[in-house]
Amino acid sequence: MKAPPAVLTIAGSDSGGGAGIQADLKTFMAHGTYGLSAITAITAQNTQAVQSFCRVEPKMVAQQIHAVMEDIDVKAAKTGMLADAQVIDAVCDAWQAHGNVPLVVDPVMVATSGKRLLDKEALDTLRTRLLPLALVVTPNLREAETILDLAPNSIDSVEAMVRAAQEISTRFGAAYTVVKGGHLPGESVIDVVYERCTGHVDEIENKRVQTSNTHGTGCTLSAAIAANLGQKLQVVDAVRRGVRYVNECMQTGYKVGKGQGPVNHSYAMRTMEIVPTLHNPHPFTEYLKAQTNGLWEQYTGHSFVRQAAAGTLSKQAFIHYLKQDYAYLKHYARATALAAFKSDSLGRVAELVDAMQACVRESELHVKMCNHWGVSQREMEDEQESWNNVAYTRYIVDRGMSGDVLELLVAMYPCLLGYGEAALAASADSRSQQADNPFGPWIAAYAGDEFQAAVARGRRVIEDLIREDVLGGQRLRRLAKTFRDTVDLEIRFWDNALEHN
Repeated sequence: MKAPPAVLTIAGSDSGGGAGIQADLKTFMAHGTYGLSAITAITAQNTQAVQSFCRVEPKMVAQQIHAVMEDIDVKAAKTGMLADAQVIDAVCDAWQAHGNVPLVVDPVMVATSGKRLLDKEALDTLRTRLLPLALVVTPNLREAETILDLAPNSIDSVEAMVRAAQEISTRFGAAYTVVKGGHLPGESVIDVVYERCTGHVDEIENKRVQTSNTHGTGCTLSAAIAANLGQKLQVVDAVRRGVRYVNECMQTGYKVGKGQGPVNHSYAMRTMEIVPTLHNPHPFTEYLKAQTNGLWEQYTGHSFVRQAAAGTLSKQAFIHYLKQDYAYLKHYARATALAAFKSDSLGRVAELVDAMQACVRESELHVKMCNHWGVSQREMEDEQESWNNVAYTRYIVDRGMSGDVLELLVAMYPCLLGYGEAALAASADSRSQQADNPFGPWIAAYAGDEFQAAVARGRRVIEDLIREDVLGGQRLRRLAKTFRDTVDLEIRFWDNALEHN
């Protein structure tokens, strides 16, 4: 497996887990990067207050940075709480020894709880030594006022934020200054991004989240920006995605402690079940089946298939099924064509065209079997679709029209995957292979190499698409629901056939 990009945090430890290196490492992991740390201070704090802290010796801070960067290819880094001028000097000296790595400076001066975290004497060192090294600096309004020696609360508008961002970059050399607007009143929060070399200003607006879970938001944003830079995003894109991440972390927060709680760093990490492993190479498929709460086993072990394997299924039930499935396959082929239309890869389009042609071959099997029992193709064409069939096929088409290609293929997946699994299980019943079993050829067709190869191709497409997707909790739940709904519709499809026994 390819190693993720390594990102370093140089910051203090928060015993409450909501800020500092704890927040940074959670954020790095949530962004698919490998987190590294150099600890600058140790705090005793919780959600209510920073009760005390002590710095790590500057020499030890520098040794941590050297140890990491001499061994690991660090793609980006951030600084947080740096305690005093000596620590800042040590960080700057160590940083300059290791070349040009994107650095995000979060000028941590005061904790959310109000505790001062940066020695006043260190401010000039931060201005003159650290800010010039920064690709991005991320002050909030109070920090920007302190850096610029402005009166408290003097940055009181978006226009004042723009002026402050411009002055910080111009005076102290930061390539980009992000002034965070969370302290300004209003229904929306506007963050300003200023680019020094062009003078360009971007304003990033998000709806304000009414929550007390704000502990560590500054740490989390700077860590998210660093992680995005480590993933090779452009700076403004890295900031935009970082701001969105923090906003959604706040929206999904939960109560921890009695004070200002942390944000939910792991809200977007609910995909543990779908990471490929040596023993589970098709994790999304297994995840979808598990989310059906037993429907999958009910479907693949359906009485219709078991009766067909035993040779006890009635002719009337099977002919009804063949006629309805013939109509279903026409809609399935159209849905496959729609999936091809929605795909932006020629290789994937070609795979889906092959799948559509496989539907035609499958329908020819139905015609052949019906002819064997005296049912003409004209009778199959004229058969009225059952309400189950109408509901099922229209559901798939609706998912195709309202969703993207992944959701459409997930809606179609139970038919392909389930027939393959059910047929293999049925073919293991020796009665299905007896010459006098009229349903044996039907089972053999789906258990055979051609159809099983189609199942493997379909599974590969689904698993490849999921690895390309950005899955949040809501997206994952919708895909699981789509799969579960169509599994239920498959069960009803065979239930309807058995009603004609």
